[in-house]
Amino acid sequence: DMEILVNSKSLESRKKDYPHVKNVSFEELISKSDIISFHCKSASDGKPLINKEHYKKMKPTTYIINAARGNIIDEKDLNDALNENLIAGAAVDVFSKEPAKENILFNNSKAILTPHIAASTTEASIVVAEMAANQISDFLLKGVKINTV
Repeated sequence: DMEILVNSKSLESRKKDYPHVKNVSFEELISKSDIISFHCKSASDGKPLINKEHYKKMKPTTYIINAARGNIIDEKDLNDALNENLIAGAAVDVFSKEPAKENILFNNSKAILTPHIAASTTEASIVVAEMAANQISDFLLKGVKINTV
């Protein structure tokens, strides 16, 4: 069985929509998770959310995925955590400096790196096009506005 843990400030108001998800503290999330995937904005102070001390609290079988923002993780600390076997691996699509022409993670065999293209697949492009078409249709035919900015 899989348990889905999240650390979300906004989940409580939408809990009924996600009955299979358990909202936990950040400390519990990092200590219990096998896979940690970041889908959040950067901290307002720009400091990484994850550093060496956090990796020490993770299981050695944990995998980190960051496709959110480059400064969410400290790349040197991630590289050290991988080399010291504090965690099992990482997948990174965003970097602290982009485009990433040089990065400490480039030569780490435990890291899978992509050049900020997580949403640039054919499948993602099709979904975006379908969503846009549906939203235009809903507005023109029904007057319904979805995902307004």
